[in-house]
Amino acid sequence: MPKTTLTDAFVRGNKCVTGDLVEWSDAKERGLALRVTAAGVKSWTFRYHDAAGNRKRISLGRLDDLSLNEARAAAGAERQKLHGGLDPSTVRKNAKAVAVATKLETVEQIGERYFSECIHGRHRPGGRPKRQATITAEKGYFDRIVMPKLGREPLGSLTRSRLQTFINEVVDARSQSVARQCRVVLQGIYTFAIWQEIVQTNPVQFVTARQGAARDTVLTDPQLKAVWNGFDHAHLSKETFVSRSVCLAVMLAAVTLQRRGEVSGLRRDELDLSARLWTIPGHRTKNHRTHVVPLSPLAVKLIEEATVLAGDSPFVFPTPRSREAPILPAAISHAFRRVCDGAALEGITPHDLRRTGATNLTSELIGTPRFIVSKVLNHISDSGDGAAVTAIYDRNAYLPEKRRALDAWAVLLARIVG
Repeated sequence: MPKTTLTDAFVRGNKCVTGDLVEWSDAKERGLALRVTAAGVKSWTFRYHDAAGNRKRISLGRLDDLSLNEARAAAGAERQKLHGGLDPSTVRKNAKAVAVATKLETVEQIGERYFSECIHGRHRPGGRPKRQATITAEKGYFDRIVMPKLGREPLGSLTRSRLQTFINEVVDARSQSVARQCRVVLQGIYTFAIWQEIVQTNPVQFVTARQGAARDTVLTDPQLKAVWNGFDHAHLSKETFVSRSVCLAVMLAAVTLQRRGEVSGLRRDELDLSARLWTIPGHRTKNHRTHVVPLSPLAVKLIEEATVLAGDSPFVFPTPRSREAPILPAAISHAFRRVCDGAALEGITPHDLRRTGATNLTSELIGTPRFIVSKVLNHISDSGDGAAVTAIYDRNAYLPEKRRALDAWAVLLARIVG
């Protein structure tokens, strides 16, 4: 093998004139050589002896991709592996085997690993444990929709086009909302897979699931009255039967203006009825901040009736299947749909109660400042004149103002529903 101190000019101008493959060994970087095929293709190679004294060679890449200086650096890196007791060829074979194995791991396999790590917050860098309700909801979309279509396919082989087709099919067969939730689940799985070096790219990144128009429904007084009276009597109706406990949960959501998941998971130890306070711990709120909700007399009345029905359960609204678990937020949505259908009310959701209450609070009927309404609703975006970090520690911030607002809303609501 000819040996010379390779230069950029020599490397670029060298050609194969014998008609056979030729190698030029670099006198400056031991083991590095330039290979030139009969067709004129130039590439870099690294020759070495392994621990047993066997001669071996590995390719470092083509000249088009690797300059002379970069090739020398690559050869030096491979020699460092030798000094560390590693065989560069064996290292490459093992890495390739791992890459092939991980590429063959299916969506089902990686998905199951992802959800198991969500419990501990190890599903993404710097993550924190997901709420069990969130995991249950996402796992439901994964099991019912993603798995039947994509479960057996290798995660690393899915393309953006294939995933976009899947999302489009979900939109056509179900809804935009369901498609968006499926995309959220896939996005989380791919983020986890990249972090764990299972795949190198995230094809979900440019997959779109069109966002529906933002809801702005505010119930009229007759609609609000129909909803309230519907739930107040639904447990007596044979056509639209809903358990009294679930009815009370919906009515409490309307009075307190809190989210359905926060109401459905209400625990007895979160309540101080003598002080008319409900303290929702941070692990149960959307913004992960403890939220203190002043309770109006109407809210206290609803809670007292619900606790009697709950018996010795630690939850105010336990599921009929187990006194040790609360009803799911979906139970409120299902009940809401049945009652509204029975009252011939279309297109109304539980969240519309929250929007309706907030709108009435800022109206001239009550006149609550919008900033105080944001505190009632536990919105994180508005921290007022104080620093955001203060809001984390000041759990009782604006408690008198929130109490006046919710008490006034309860009085107005009682007047509307008769």
